[in-house]
Amino acid sequence: MNQPARQIVDGLDKTKLHFIDIDGVRTRYYDDGDGEPLVLFSGGQFGFPFIYSLDHWSLNLPGLAKDFRVIAVDKLGQGHTANPLSNEDYTFDAVVDHAYGFIRALGLEKVSIAGHSRGALLVARLALDHPELVKKLVLVDTSTLSPETSMFPSLDWYNRLPLPDGPPSRENVQTEVWNQAYNKETVTESLVDRLLDIARLPTFQEGIDRMTEVGPTVYAPNIDKLRRQTVKDIDERGFSMPTMLIWGYNDRSAPLPLGQRLFERLVEKTAETEMHILNHAGHNSYREQPEAFNRLVRGFCLE
Repeated sequence: MNQPARQIVDGLDKTKLHFIDIDGVRTRYYDDGDGEPLVLFSGGQFGFPFIYSLDHWSLNLPGLAKDFRVIAVDKLGQGHTANPLSNEDYTFDAVVDHAYGFIRALGLEKVSIAGHSRGALLVARLALDHPELVKKLVLVDTSTLSPETSMFPSLDWYNRLPLPDGPPSRENVQTEVWNQAYNKETVTESLVDRLLDIARLPTFQEGIDRMTEVGPTVYAPNIDKLRRQTVKDIDERGFSMPTMLIWGYNDRSAPLPLGQRLFERLVEKTAETEMHILNHAGHNSYREQPEAFNRLVRGFCLE
């Protein structure tokens, strides 16, 4: 595997990183700007060998902070946020509850929320269960939220990727993000450094071990049930707030037809719905086309 390119200046301002306790779970988040609140949730899940965290938003955060109070959060059991407190909490319901508790703990009201991949299922559930909290909803590159189809089975692309082998290294922590990227230069040295820091945390390996134990019997049935219920809710009542889909044309793990199928379902019950497709962008379309993504979010959430 080639090494990441160096052309893009990337990094996180450590003075903007904070921790807060959410029901006993130490939670990391990034907070910058003083405009209307915009909360960003990454994809991924706890115990997954491929790493997702707030670090993936690093190319978007400075630009978004010019117009929003932008907050990116490490979900329960991901990044530098602590793992669930018990095996019974290794569920997607617990991830949703943690996210809701985080927004309430910050005293936020009428927030715009954006979720990528599995984070899109999270924000969709927040919007359905707590519509009074959500002003605008942004869904990004999400096979998890899209109606299931035999053409593009869930996790099919991931199952064909080589799993990281051996102790954490620069080589293996970039496996997923490198293979996802259309623009390889967005897999920066800084991002890989930060992912490696996460992979070396004791909590990261603990999450993998505990998911090996309870994932098939606790997590998998729960997220499958929640996904089916969310798709049913979209079909029956839709979202009460304006909703926008953003999709990478070159997304390998959530191919564009899934986004188009989701859009077709959304417009039936969600009156204010729009979809935008970003060319030359893979699964992390927001990172690969940060200026275009930020422009879309700015125009949609502040109109």
